[in-house]
Amino acid sequence: MNISERRITLFCIQHQLDYQQALTHFSGNKSLYFNAVQLFINDLTLYIQQTMASPFIPIDFALMLHTLKSSAATLGFTELVLCAQSHEAKLAHSSLAEFNHFHEVLLDALTTNKNLAIMLIPLLENDLQASNSQKDMPILAVNNEFIMIYDTLMEEVNHYNMNAINTFAQIAKTLNLIAPQHIELLTQSINQLRFQQAENILTEIYPRILDIRK
Repeated sequence: MNISERRITLFCIQHQLDYQQALTHFSGNKSLYFNAVQLFINDLTLYIQQTMASPFIPIDFALMLHTLKSSAATLGFTELVLCAQSHEAKLAHSSLAEFNHFHEVLLDALTTNKNLAIMLIPLLENDLQASNSQKDMPILAVNNEFIMIYDTLMEEVNHYNMNAINTFAQIAKTLNLIAPQHIELLTQSINQLRFQQAENILTEIYPRILDIRK
C-alpha cells in the first residue's frame, strides 16, 4: 500500500466510508470510482437544494431518497445510506407536518457527506496520479490492434460505458501524436463522462487515423 492509498484508508476509517467495498462495485477501477464520486457531489448539491425547496412534494422526495440510498451504498457512504433509509420510513409513516421536522437532520447529513466527498476527491486524485506514474503505457503503432481498440472505444462512448476510461488509456499516447490539438478536450470528455462530446471528437479524428494507416 503506497502513501496515497494509506491516506485514503485513514480518511475513510475516520469518516466511516467503506472505500474497499465501494471499489468492488467498480471492479477495482479507481478511475471509475473517482468519476462517480465527482458526479455524486453534483447529485448531493441538487438533493440539498431539493430538501430546502418548497412546496414539499412527497413523491419527488421519495424518489430522491430511493436514489440517494442506492448511490450512497454503491460509493461506500454508509452513514448516508442509514439516514436515507430512516427518512424513507419516516416519509411512509409520518404526516407531512411531522416529516417536515426531520428536514434539518437530512439537510445536515447531505451537507456533511457532500463535504466529505469533496475532501475525498483530492485524495483519490493523488492516488490515481501515483498509479498512473507507475504505468508506462506503450505508444501503439496504427495497426489492426490499434484500430480494434479505437473501434471498441467508439462503441463504449456511444453506449455510455464507463469502461471507456480504461480503453482510452491504452491508446491515449498514440492519439496524442496523431491529434495533439484534440487530446486535452478528449481526455477531459472521457474522464468526466461527457460521452457525446467524446464521440464527436473521436469521429473527427478517425479519418486522420485511416490516412496514417494507408
